[in-house]
Amino acid sequence: MAMEILDGTIDPATPIRSKGRFAIFDPVNFRDRSGAARGLHKICAKGDVADVLRKGGTGRFYLSSGGGQAGIHGVRLDDGTSAYAHYNNMEWVILFGALAGLGCLLILLAGGDPPVTPIVLGVVLGGFYIFLRSVRVAGRRQYDADARRA
Repeated sequence: MAMEILDGTIDPATPIRSKGRFAIFDPVNFRDRSGAARGLHKICAKGDVADVLRKGGTGRFYLSSGGGQAGIHGVRLDDGTSAYAHYNNMEWVILFGALAGLGCLLILLAGGDPPVTPIVLGVVLGGFYIFLRSVRVAGRRQYDADARRA
């Protein structure tokens, strides 16, 4: 898991895919305060954060990556705009799979004869859920800790 704070300007971006409150942007063009350019690719965002990326702006952008997803989970713009929304859509999918495996385990313990594969996958997905949750919690801590410094 990687966390980073980008301080500079993001150009207005158009999502390549959008569903509900989630969006994926590719590319997101970033310039730091000294003018150095950097391209960010396949960046996930949610809610108000995605809205800020659509408009662009100058300020601080909170980037995290883990579990195969990279995204911007928070923004604090120079104009006072502030938003936090972690892009945790995969977290819910993984949790559903882990709970399905738990259900099969309960059926097995009750004397039933469920397939073993969902139980094994449920254990693996449970561990992956814990990892994805830790990325979200670390992102929130990063965002909150930076607010105290400002």
